[in-house]
Amino acid sequence: MSSEEIKQIAWRFIDEILNKENTKEINSLVTPDFTYHARGEDIKGVEEFKNWIESDRGVSSDVRFTLLDSIAEYGKVATAWIVEGTHDKEFHGIPPTHKKFETVGINIFHFEDGKIQEVWVIVDGLTPALELGVVKTVSNVT
Repeated sequence: MSSEEIKQIAWRFIDEILNKENTKEINSLVTPDFTYHARGEDIKGVEEFKNWIESDRGVSSDVRFTLLDSIAEYGKVATAWIVEGTHDKEFHGIPPTHKKFETVGINIFHFEDGKIQEVWVIVDGLTPALELGVVKTVSNVT
């Protein structure tokens, strides 16, 4: 597949799965042995990923990924994006703050036979934690 074709698959993954939570599209986009690496977790397999998406999307009813750029080389695609939303549901034990958040991240997609075999997610988690007030900065450290 061409670089443009695999970039389109990566962009479709972000839009259909992460933005629209259209888990019916997962099987058409990923391999059966798909692995998703995010926030220190290794989510393996299609069913485990579907469950993870449903719980992860639960943090915000209006989450939205905006793609900024992508690069394709050697059967891999790197995408840069902004994600924003409102923290209106409990997330990993953090009660809803009802505040807006925004952060940036990068996904690195690995392809096998025209499908996504693996995704590595690098995301700035500190910025939204500060925006939501769930962590505080330390001042006047001596």
